[in-house]
Formats: sequence, structure tokens, C-alpha cells
Amino acid sequence: MPYMVGGLVMLWQVICCLHAVKTGRNRNWLWLLIIGSALGCLVYTIAEMAPDLMRNRKAVAAGEKARDIIDPDRRLRALMDDLDTVDTAQNKLAVAEEYLRRNEPAKALPLLQSAATGLYSDDPMFLMTLAQAQFASGQFQATTATLDHLKAKNPKFENADGHLLYARSLEAEGRNDEANSEYAAVANYFSGAEARVRYGLFLQKQGEHGQAKRYFQDVVRSLDKAGKAFIRDQREWYDIAKRQS
Repeated sequence: MPYMVGGLVMLWQVICCLHAVKTGRNRNWLWLLIIGSALGCLVYTIAEMAPDLMRNRKAVAAGEKARDIIDPDRRLRALMDDLDTVDTAQNKLAVAEEYLRRNEPAKALPLLQSAATGLYSDDPMFLMTLAQAQFASGQFQATTATLDHLKAKNPKFENADGHLLYARSLEAEGRNDEANSEYAAVANYFSGAEARVRYGLFLQKQGEHGQAKRYFQDVVRSLDKAGKAFIRDQREWYDIAKRQS
């Protein structure tokens, strides 16, 4: 029996290696397949072979996650290659967004500052991404200024994430009266629990414990009523509200 299992694993390795070579996969996969044996084959099958065979959203998502584990810089390299080939504002934006996803806002900022000029100096998506990078870098006054500029140049543009970021930036600047007004407004329409929980935490800091508790209790009650799937999707904010309620 052990010989049969070993033989099946070896066959699995051969199949995976042949697939990797024929389809031009990253060479790191070959090392993983040779050294990692059954575990390496399992990861490769999920990441590379299953999406080719199944082509459904779950398989692709699992493949993306596994590929990121094996080669976490692959997406950045591809985007940087695009930028090196064609130096455009759109390509700078794409690289900057990847840096933000990787929690490297200091690397995103110069790209965005360069991109949000000329034709894109008033573009809401460029300005939104720039504001996110500024906030993540602790540049709160710059964040508020960027979002004020966005609103002035795009009065019809509405974005709940941007509205919440504006409230948080005002809070970080110590402009608490303005922050209170913006938090109250965005909490009324923001999809999900984050805005209400952040407003509750803000109210706590202002000594408004009773009002804050009502927001936390409302979050817990509404998510409990919505069901486990919604709680799972909003787990971080649900847990905070649960502790504070």
C-alpha cells in the first residue's frame, strides 16, 4: 500500500511538472513540485491546473491566492513592466493601487502625485486614490485638501468610501465638530457596518458614551438579524461593535 501511494504521488508530480513546463509557468513552481512532493502538487493543482479546467470564480480566486503565496511580487512586476513599456497616468495609477494593496503608501504617493496632473488633475478616481495614499501615510491635512478639491471639481460625484475617509481625516486633524457632522451623514447611507462602528468609536472619544453604545447595539442587532453570511462578511466591525455594546 505505501508503494502504491508513493507511486501515485510520483505520477502526480510528473503530471504537474509537465503541465508547468508546457504552459510556461514560473520556475519556482518546479522547485515546489520537486521539493514539496504531495503538498507542492496540491498547491500547484489548486493554483494552476484547477482554474484551467474549471474556469469558475471560486477556482480562479483560489488560484490567485495560491499564486500570491508562491510569488507575491508577480502582480507588481507585471504592472511595473506595463509602466516601463508605456509611461501613462493609467499605468501609474495601477502600480500605485497595487502598492496600496500591499500597504506601501510611501511608494504609491509619488506615482499618484505625478499621475494626478494635466488631464487627470481633477479626475475623481485619481484624486480618491491619492487621498487614500495620503491618509495611509499620515498626511491628514493633505488628505482633506485633496478631497475638498475633488468635491469642488466634481460636485455630482458621490462615493461612500471617500465620504468616510473625509470624516476620518477631519478627526485625525482634530476638527471634531466637522468630523461629527460628516460621520453622522455617512453613517446613514454607508453600505456595511464600518461607518457606524467608526462613528461610535469617535463618539466614545468625545465622551458621548450613550450615543456611541446605541450605534454599536444597532450594528450588532442588524447583523444578527441579517444572518451568519452577513456577519462573516462584516466580521471585523461586528466584533468591535459586540465588544463595545
